[in-house]
Amino acid sequence: MRKSSQQQPFWFYPATIHHELDKDIVDSIRRGNEKCTSMMMMDPHFEHKTYRYHIEWTDKDINTLLEGMLVRSLEILRNADPNNELFKEEIMWQSSPQFAAVCQYFGYDPRVIREEVCQIMKRYGKAVVIDHLSEFVHWTNLFAEMFKYKIVVKSEIIAGPSIISELVQYANGDHDLLVLLRQISELMDDLYLSGCTTRKVMNEFIVNAITQYN
Repeated sequence: MRKSSQQQPFWFYPATIHHELDKDIVDSIRRGNEKCTSMMMMDPHFEHKTYRYHIEWTDKDINTLLEGMLVRSLEILRNADPNNELFKEEIMWQSSPQFAAVCQYFGYDPRVIREEVCQIMKRYGKAVVIDHLSEFVHWTNLFAEMFKYKIVVKSEIIAGPSIISELVQYANGDHDLLVLLRQISELMDDLYLSGCTTRKVMNEFIVNAITQYN
């Protein structure tokens, strides 16, 4: 990117991310929408020649964003109707590896938060039944698909009792794969303790999923 007198120095920092503005915002500016144009032209992050938005992500910004995700999610569950799609989406998000990763970023145990949320929802008449088996199938298939593109060795994996530990070794520190494996491992514990299925069946499902995608 070429510097000019109209460009801001922080646009060129390594931590700065360059966003293309949404088409509806660009169209609004081009049409001469006075409110939109005035607001954007006064924003030091906005580059009017390219319609790009330059944001420098500091550690404070990241903390604010991640904390905001947790707070917003809990507020939606507290205020929204259980039949609302937004409510259902938040329930799904709180069962996701991303939610677990955000919690762990702040030193929280995601399982404890999930259990507390379920108890609070019951007290407010918003009891939600989470299908752990469907969740296990979903995240296992996602892991298997991701595993296909990131890991070379596939044929040596067998459905033994140490399958998760074996996959952790194959992941070789890959953050995305490890987050998914933690999620899958927790679901396996829940399903086993509830008597829904056996570890042998779940281990075989994981290997079959990986085989299917590879």
